[in-house]
Amino acid sequence: MFDSLLGWLLLPLGIVLGWALSRRMPQPEGQSLSTEQLGGLLSHLAGDDPDQAIAALTQAAEIDHSTAELHLTLGNLFRKRGEVDRAMRVHETLLTRGNLRPQLQHQVRYELAQDYLKAGLMDRAEQMFQELAAQGLFVTQSLEQLVAVYEQGRDWKQAMEAARRLEAAKGESKRAVIAQYYCELAEEARRAKNLPEALKLAQRALDTDSSSVRASLLLGALAETAGEFAEASRFYRRAFDQDPRFLPEMLAPLQRCVEKTGDMPGFVQFLNDVKAVSGSMLPVVAEAQLMRREGLDAMGLLSASLERQPTRAVLTEFLDVLEKRPEVVAAGLEKSAASLRQALIKFGETSARYQCGHCGFNPRQMFWQCPGCKNWGTITPLDESVRLSGS
Repeated sequence: MFDSLLGWLLLPLGIVLGWALSRRMPQPEGQSLSTEQLGGLLSHLAGDDPDQAIAALTQAAEIDHSTAELHLTLGNLFRKRGEVDRAMRVHETLLTRGNLRPQLQHQVRYELAQDYLKAGLMDRAEQMFQELAAQGLFVTQSLEQLVAVYEQGRDWKQAMEAARRLEAAKGESKRAVIAQYYCELAEEARRAKNLPEALKLAQRALDTDSSSVRASLLLGALAETAGEFAEASRFYRRAFDQDPRFLPEMLAPLQRCVEKTGDMPGFVQFLNDVKAVSGSMLPVVAEAQLMRREGLDAMGLLSASLERQPTRAVLTEFLDVLEKRPEVVAAGLEKSAASLRQALIKFGETSARYQCGHCGFNPRQMFWQCPGCKNWGTITPLDESVRLSGS
């Protein structure tokens, strides 16, 4: 569709440039793009012959403002169509012209750097964006692109440096993103079994952004690994205080830790506090599981919860209780209840568990940087206790 519209997109540009060229003072023959050459260029584009269009455009021995703008427009159109090689040819050819005004030359360099980035030529893109930013040209745009380059290459230290420069250039805080980079470095240290370094970097993340849920969850996990269960519990609770939407991420690890410390009364109080401030039914499920461990009947609690707010999580737990009841076994219905429970579990495993608040991307696993829109910290859990009516 884009190809068929390309001629129409360039037609108004051609009319304007043709008018501008006809109004110019006569120039020596062969010095600039003539109206005939412009018509040939548009004809090649409309006929889906881009290489001939490039040849027609580069025949002019001299480049003026109008033809330079046409070069830029054509190159950008090629890049948007995914024809990055042709975009680079147009922009590189334009850069070889010695009579470009400085402003246009800088614009061409910036466009060429974007071509390199789109083509995956990261070293070239990085070098050109660095040069532009160092020269005070397209500073914020170049720094933003450098951040993207370093993120793609998972060079978190360089990304951090570029983000700090961008913070200074734009006058807006990048603490949340920088904290994410510290967390990435902490995760790398964790995978390398370097627990002290991972702890140090995760704490730097929390110091950088005191609202970082990721840093709190990571510090909790690291403390749990080290056997510091009380400290881990503190960080897990902090994660909930920072953002209650992350309850599904911290509830199970918190329960593991309090079972180690023996602070079950504190955990029960936490569940009650959560029920008071959150519509989540996960605390009900956790409470039912605690009751069953103590030999208590959780059927009443779960039945009342299903009547109030039917959810997959509560229904799954309810069926687990139901299939073990003597009257259900006597009636031969325990297998039916078990099959339904397993179906609910499998359905939950194949359903989206998270959602990006920026672009709506719905993954089944947690990403701290959205694969769709590339924003950081915009993906949050979809509470397992999604209403059945909305499933």
